Amino acid sequence: MPQYQFTQARRYDPQAIAQYYRNRPWKAIWRAITVIWSFAGFVLGMLWDSWQHEVAAHQPERATHLRQILTRLGPTFIKVGQALSTRPDLIRKDFLEELIKLQDQLPPFDSVRAFEIIEAELDRKISETYSEISPEPVAAASLGQVYRARLLTGEAVAVKVQRP
Repeated sequence: MPQYQFTQARRYDPQAIAQYYRNRPWKAIWRAITVIWSFAGFVLGMLWDSWQHEVAAHQPERATHLRQILTRLGPTFIKVGQALSTRPDLIRKDFLEELIKLQDQLPPFDSVRAFEIIEAELDRKISETYSEISPEPVAAASLGQVYRARLLTGEAVAVKVQRP
């Protein structure tokens, strides 16, 4: 069963999205807890470094941790990190260097999950649409990743899958 049933509409419908989450408040609450928990660990780590007078020793580790948090939290947070990576007036150099990696060095998400998304969107098995599809993405970005595929008709295509 697809995780996001309102995507079936194939168009942006704020009322449908609001209705979906109105009937599932635990999803919004869980997401808020996930976000808060992720950043709380990061902030506590920064505070601990400060209390221990070891900020300089742990700066690279903290910068990497921030990038990983943003990546794990998904496309919206990745976009915020990308925007911050262009603002040396707001972000420390060590953090800036790490956030720049969000511009062109994003890891792909799991291909099994990607194939589930493709099948949910097409409402059919991958083998019913494609004669072949690359097992791993050929590119990954903030909003999705791309697979090489061949339609049953023989045409070579690129299949873009939105990041969950």
